[in-house]
Amino acid sequence: MMAGEGSSSGTKRKRRRTRVAREQPAADTPLRMVEYRDDGIPHGQSTVLLDSPLLLFAYDTDEYYRLDVIKKPKLLDFRRIDWDLVRQLGQVDRLEQLLGPKLRMALDCDAPQYYELALEFHSTFQYRHLGGFDKPDVVLFVLGKKRSSI
Repeated sequence: MMAGEGSSSGTKRKRRRTRVAREQPAADTPLRMVEYRDDGIPHGQSTVLLDSPLLLFAYDTDEYYRLDVIKKPKLLDFRRIDWDLVRQLGQVDRLEQLLGPKLRMALDCDAPQYYELALEFHSTFQYRHLGGFDKPDVVLFVLGKKRSSI
C-alpha cells in the first residue's frame, strides 16, 4: 500500500468536532451552570487524571472543549505558596485575607489534586465585563464542583 492510501479494513477515524471559542459573557448574561456527564471514578481510585469527577464535563459544552485544549500541553507546574517566605515578609495575614479560607485550602493540596483543580479552574473560568474588577461576579470559576466568583 502506498502512503496516503486508505485502508480497506473499513476502519473509520472518528472526526472530532471543533468549536469556535465564544466571547466572554456580557454583564447581563446569567450565570451558567456547569454540567457533568456522571460522577466518574471516586477521587483516589484511579491513576488517570481525566477520570476525575471534577473533569467529566458534559459533552458539547464550553468546559468540555476547553479541557480538551488545555489537557494536551504540559503547562501546569505544581506550585505551593512559600509560607515561610510570606512570613519573613510579614504578609501572612494580608495573603490569608486575600485568598480566603476556601481558596487557601485549595492551594494547600498535593500534586495530583493540584492538577485536577487547575484543569477544572481553567476549563470553567469566565470573565464577565462589568466595567471593572471591583464589581461582584466579574470572575467566575468552579473549584471542586463548587461555583465561585470574585
